Amino acid sequence: MSSEFIPQEGSCSCSSNTYTINNKPIGRFICHCTICQEFTGQAYNDVTILLKSDVSKLNLIRTKFRRWKLPPNISRGLCTRCNKPSIETAVGGNLILIPTTNLPNVAALPEPSMHLFYNRRVQDMDDDLPKCNGFVQSQAMTVKALAQGMYKRITRAC
Repeated sequence: MSSEFIPQEGSCSCSSNTYTINNKPIGRFICHCTICQEFTGQAYNDVTILLKSDVSKLNLIRTKFRRWKLPPNISRGLCTRCNKPSIETAVGGNLILIPTTNLPNVAALPEPSMHLFYNRRVQDMDDDLPKCNGFVQSQAMTVKALAQGMYKRITRAC
């Protein structure tokens, strides 16, 4: 990922729901939890994490949000037209989680930093990323990675 971020527009697969990301994401993870598998219809969810202030031009009129399970309190949005993942929100809407496949320039994004809920995987992943198992380890590593992403963002601004 280059040091200068160029905004890009993301959307669900049919482009009924759109948004623009305007800043470097604070993280990217690959989640293998059963909820993400059901949400995406895939073996895992490669998700890019942004702050709410990093996302503009939200046009989500054809997105239906649902919470599969509490905790964590993540609202997952499916397009009502194509029934594909559109966008997710967490922490009271202050974090935006975008399925990475919804963004056109993946090369401009950070590389994934870890696998979450790897114990729920339906296929092995042949890479050197950390593989976190279970709720506690996956959530602890997510919080740590997001804190590191925020720290980089803050120190870059100084």
